[in-house]
Amino acid sequence: MGTTTVDLASNFAALGLGDAWKWDKGSWWLDTGEDFDVRESAARLIALGARFVAITAMERDDNEIRLDYQWDLNGNLLSFITVTHERKMATILDLCPAVDWVERETYEYFAVDFTGRATLMPLMTRVGDEPGINLRKEAVQ
Repeated sequence: MGTTTVDLASNFAALGLGDAWKWDKGSWWLDTGEDFDVRESAARLIALGARFVAITAMERDDNEIRLDYQWDLNGNLLSFITVTHERKMATILDLCPAVDWVERETYEYFAVDFTGRATLMPLMTRVGDEPGINLRKEAVQ
């Protein structure tokens, strides 16, 4: 771990990013609670100069979707884990245009409705296709 990582670890709470971050396999992870605000966290990270990297998704047994948001901050990978509620998550598109394709792809594959977006135009599916048919467990037979 470099100096930046060590300094970052001691300052997460002071940066407004919470204090429950854990170092694991080369990146920092925050497993969020139900009251986690994706938009507030994204705004704080952007204000610190963080760069959006990716969102990964996984269907859970309760049919909600686990979303892992990854950000790069001065060479440190920060990942926060959150879960949809009724397959909905607030968009961060207006804060970070780089999420456009990733949110649209997650909608197509996992039927996550990113609330607050004007549109979720298809990337890989056809207009009119049911969202979530490509990677969801019940689609596998």
